[in-house]
Amino acid sequence: MWQDILNIHPDCIEDFFDFDKLPGQADSFIACAGMSYLQTEYQIGKTGKGELHLDNKKNGGHVHYLICTHAGEGKIKFGNEQRLAQPGSVVLLPAGTPFLYELSGDYWEMCWILLHDCPEYEFIHQRQPCVYASSNAERLYQTMALIREFKHGESIYQSDIILRLVEVLIYQIAQTLNMGQQLSKQQQKFHSLMRRVNKQLQLPWTVKQLAAEIHMSEPHFFRLCKKEMGMTPLKLLTHTRLEYACYLLRYTQYNLEQIADTVGYGDSASFAHRFKKEYGLSPGRWRIDQTNNLQAISPESDE
Repeated sequence: MWQDILNIHPDCIEDFFDFDKLPGQADSFIACAGMSYLQTEYQIGKTGKGELHLDNKKNGGHVHYLICTHAGEGKIKFGNEQRLAQPGSVVLLPAGTPFLYELSGDYWEMCWILLHDCPEYEFIHQRQPCVYASSNAERLYQTMALIREFKHGESIYQSDIILRLVEVLIYQIAQTLNMGQQLSKQQQKFHSLMRRVNKQLQLPWTVKQLAAEIHMSEPHFFRLCKKEMGMTPLKLLTHTRLEYACYLLRYTQYNLEQIADTVGYGDSASFAHRFKKEYGLSPGRWRIDQTNNLQAISPESDE
């Protein structure tokens, strides 16, 4: 069984992505991610108990590894196998897999994503650790490169662009893992509907309407929603609306009326009431606190 190994030469260049601080909901699925240009010497190994990733709040959880090679070459050892990670390849290491990955050639340029061991990725436990060629490897790398470019930029549209790129990244991860093939047709219809709802939160969705959209009875839809999302349809709608409201409060200058309308509340008063019930603060107070937090962690605050 592998010992924990961390051997990174100073010549290696790594750029880490903190999805807690990026717009979107990727932090629910991604524990940590990064892009690496590796040279001279690089080794990462885990014992097989499963890596316990700690986030900024010191919450821990096991993670699955997803590695996409852009250029150069690495090698992966798991079980009794050793495989090369070459351009266009994807490495999948389910949580709890003992492994060692290291530089093979002169350099290795890749991106890596640590996925939470959450219900959405539970099916990964049924997969064997593997290395396989995929057209999605380069797509994931390029999307990560764009996120890196824009998170260091100063465009007035920066947050909106990053939000859309993060949504693309989550979709590409699903495609890379062939998640659609793991789901029944009924589940696929449900998740497709939820993606549409997320883009049309301003509409007056009801449980009856949602069930009808995928030709289900309301009780059947209720049970499916509980199974897939861990909450009732109404709670899911509220949760999704308020999460997007938090994004708008944090990253835009929309007033409360505009935000209420965008996320599907009839007026700012009903929106503020629901928001305070959920977060314990008024939307205005929450926005001020978040603005102060962003200023506290910005690079300029260290100068």
